[in-house]
Amino acid sequence: MKKVNKFVRIIGFLGLLFWFSIGAGEAQEAGEQEQNGQDQEQTNPDAPQTAETTDFVEAYAAGKFDLAARLAQQGIDGGDLPRDRRGRAYLAVGKAHVLANRFDHAREALDQALALLDAPAEAHYERFKLAYMDRDWVTAARDLKALAEQRPDLARPVHLSAVQAIQYGALGMGEDALVFDLLIALRNARYSGAPNDARPDRLYRDLVQMLGERGRLFEAEALIDLIHDVDLMAGMMVDRRFAPLWRVLDTKFGTSASSLTIRELEFINRTRQNNRSSLGMVRQHMKDLRRHGLPQQAAQLGGAVMNSVESGAIGQVGGSDLLWVANELAYALLDMEEVDAAISLLGQLAGLDPKQVPGLVNQQINYAGILMGLGRFESALNAAPLAEMGAVSRYGQFFIRQIAVCSYEALGEHEKALAALGPLQDQPLINPRATQIALLCLDRTDEGADQLVRRLENERTREDALLALLKPDLSFVQEPFFLVLQDRFDALRKNPKVISARDKVGRDLSLSLRPIYWAAF
Repeated sequence: MKKVNKFVRIIGFLGLLFWFSIGAGEAQEAGEQEQNGQDQEQTNPDAPQTAETTDFVEAYAAGKFDLAARLAQQGIDGGDLPRDRRGRAYLAVGKAHVLANRFDHAREALDQALALLDAPAEAHYERFKLAYMDRDWVTAARDLKALAEQRPDLARPVHLSAVQAIQYGALGMGEDALVFDLLIALRNARYSGAPNDARPDRLYRDLVQMLGERGRLFEAEALIDLIHDVDLMAGMMVDRRFAPLWRVLDTKFGTSASSLTIRELEFINRTRQNNRSSLGMVRQHMKDLRRHGLPQQAAQLGGAVMNSVESGAIGQVGGSDLLWVANELAYALLDMEEVDAAISLLGQLAGLDPKQVPGLVNQQINYAGILMGLGRFESALNAAPLAEMGAVSRYGQFFIRQIAVCSYEALGEHEKALAALGPLQDQPLINPRATQIALLCLDRTDEGADQLVRRLENERTREDALLALLKPDLSFVQEPFFLVLQDRFDALRKNPKVISARDKVGRDLSLSLRPIYWAAF
């Protein structure tokens, strides 16, 4: 694997590109219009001066929002504007307030505009952006729903992460009916996620569940074709919340994992045709290849990317996505039993400065976890604290503690293992997977069964627990450490308490899926 050593010469160039673009396009366009006008004046100093418009609608259309607001306010104060035109005046005033960061005044003006306009989509759009910024999820959901119904072209570019934040925020406030109506409106608007490489699978999976609960099975069945994520599809096949669709799912996919993985592979091949430069889609493609048992192809794809970024420009293209491509490459190499190459790659990543490379904590934890899985327990204990130098979440901290529990126990240092276990037991649902693995490492079968039952009973962790109960295909994993863990988890699967809890919320199904990462319990 001489080429693999070449892959790792990328490390000094990693960076993170963060962007979110609700409404940026029109502001930029307006700015360009004004700049173009200024350029013309500068290059034609003797050109005759054009009289400034006195119509606020014309000024607004030209992107002269301050002028439009002044003229509109004069019309409002005059009191003689027709209803719709008065609404347009309030919209112009609201837009100027938005651009000047006078958000309270903007909301008041936009509320007035919405009460008066015959075609209020643009006012919904402006208020939607404000509501999202304020985390006012209910207002944001209402305005996004209106946008999807009235102007789908304005709803389709909304970032998927924003849509999901609104969805779960409104659900958390008990607005189930509103969220259902929003998702229906997005479906009707043919929302496919933004940016171009976004995947709305989970959004539509949630809508499938809602439609099934309402008895609208034909609509739910039609949406299945929009969901390709393997784990989501497998989850639907075992989660009782989707029981009305089990007959359709069983007919479509049977009990063959390959029917799910080949479907996802075909989808990612199609969608990448128009997104060849998307590192996020490269990573997904590599995951799909690995899951379908094609790690060599995954390594070739990831290696080509890593070799193409040696120029130092990677910081401008999205370092976080590149980190994950390197991560998938390391796991592909492990699948191919190229252990030294995988460790070398992740080791170089883990040694970077997390202050210079945001998001690095994930690879640092994975590096320590792989060392643990390979039986290099002292190295794992030395590597895990690297992740704590960056911005690690409580969820990530629990993985670090799980690595400590398992490594200390394997080294015969039981007291240190118990000390590391403490917080995992105190707050097990912060990271239920880490808690589960830690209990398996300590061979605490009864506690492990109780933990699994709690995961099944909790709606937030149920899906992950049901997926863990699927019998996985671990034919590619030969490391003794993980084989021991797998034997212990198999014992939990047969525990009467676990079987009873599973049957209440799901069903037993043998799909033999290959886990994306080791120890996906």
